[in-house]
Amino acid sequence: MEPAVKTQLSLAEYNQLEEESNMRYEYHGDSHGYGEVYAMAGGEPKHSLIASNIARLLGNALLTKDCMVFNSDAKYHIASARKSCYPDVSVICGPAERSDKDTRALTNPILLVEVLSETTAAYDQGAKFHTYSQLSSLKEYVLIEQEEKRVQIFYRSSPQDLWQMQWFSEKDNEIVLRSIDTQLLIADIYHRTESL
Repeated sequence: MEPAVKTQLSLAEYNQLEEESNMRYEYHGDSHGYGEVYAMAGGEPKHSLIASNIARLLGNALLTKDCMVFNSDAKYHIASARKSCYPDVSVICGPAERSDKDTRALTNPILLVEVLSETTAAYDQGAKFHTYSQLSSLKEYVLIEQEEKRVQIFYRSSPQDLWQMQWFSEKDNEIVLRSIDTQLLIADIYHRTESL
């Protein structure tokens, strides 16, 4: 990824940039208190539909639980990694906690979802997962492929546990989200994507 604006912004300068702009940016800080800023480009229609489908399904499934489902406008600050990122979909159960460093960011997701694309797949599966895994609240990380009906889920039961990984495909019929005790039909996640 190439930085979208000048490098070496402080977190405060980054916050100001987001407040003054209609764009969303990821922030990748360094150990000296500065970082690079990356514009969050819009996705393909299929990407958008899959993300909307899973957000709707999660919202319906969690309607009576003490959980909130957020779309890609919700940002998370990972203090230990000095980064701020926007997942495609996220879930917080219980009270939402805000960052004291990145004023527009949350810090305590239980579940994060990324819809993979050609340009972001390696990053989402590698460096971004490593960043997200530093959030002590995070129990589940869901990666959804666009071109195949296939979902990869990473799960841990506590911050000290190793991550476990499981694949789900069309033949499995549904995915199991252990962090929120929910099952979603794969056909529903990919609903109407065949026409895109």
